[in-house]
Amino acid sequence: MTITFRMQIGASTVTVWNDGHFDLPRAYFLGVPENVELGETVPVGANLWLIEAADRRVLVDTGSGQALQARFPATGAALADLSKEAVTDIVLTHMHADHIGGFLGNDWGDAPVHVARPEWEFWTAPGLLEATPQDRKPMIEMIQMVALGLADRVVLHEGAVDLGDGLSLVPLPGHTPGHSGVRVASGGESLLIIGDAVISEDLHFAYPDVGYALEGDPALAAETRARLFAEVAASGERIAATHLPFPGAGRVEKDGDGWRFVAT
Repeated sequence: MTITFRMQIGASTVTVWNDGHFDLPRAYFLGVPENVELGETVPVGANLWLIEAADRRVLVDTGSGQALQARFPATGAALADLSKEAVTDIVLTHMHADHIGGFLGNDWGDAPVHVARPEWEFWTAPGLLEATPQDRKPMIEMIQMVALGLADRVVLHEGAVDLGDGLSLVPLPGHTPGHSGVRVASGGESLLIIGDAVISEDLHFAYPDVGYALEGDPALAAETRARLFAEVAASGERIAATHLPFPGAGRVEKDGDGWRFVAT
């Protein structure tokens, strides 16, 4: 049975689902300071969220399912149990395979799928596949196959958007063109789900300029990280991220020239 963790945000409940973990090659991280020692692989988590707000059950991302298990066998752990959940909405932080792979063989009924317009238009653009290097074509093919199956129920959003019942979409660009966070607010409390704005707890809080191989715009991703950390450190707002160690929720504090993550 999948391990879960429940948080109360005012009157809303957020359940974190453990979707396994990734052992990422060290080479995926770019510009790591020479004084930082890393092993051959960098372990990161894989978290998903089910939000119960008013009479809605909103799934944030669907995990990797079986899409990446050939290379990362410890992923996709939540799908068997999570796919049994009745959901009213699905929100995608972005459309990388470890966030939409759960759609393969599962559609969660006819729940509308919310995604930022720049994200959808980038991955579904005519000619994208042909313009993609050969080694990345399988990823694009998978994303476009999933997108084709969702096209009749996708709801596209521009910028920061109120999704109702205390939920909102927050632009956090750089990782992908339309990468977004999801804020849950209720009763004077809030949690900001930041998706892949952070990949490694050990690297990105102390060194937000460290790049990641799958970032579409590394400079913008670093700028978004630094701005985000400064904002949540000042406000005290809790964050949650896909690749922080399960359950991946906590606060950010200033620490010298960088920041640090304090799990709560």
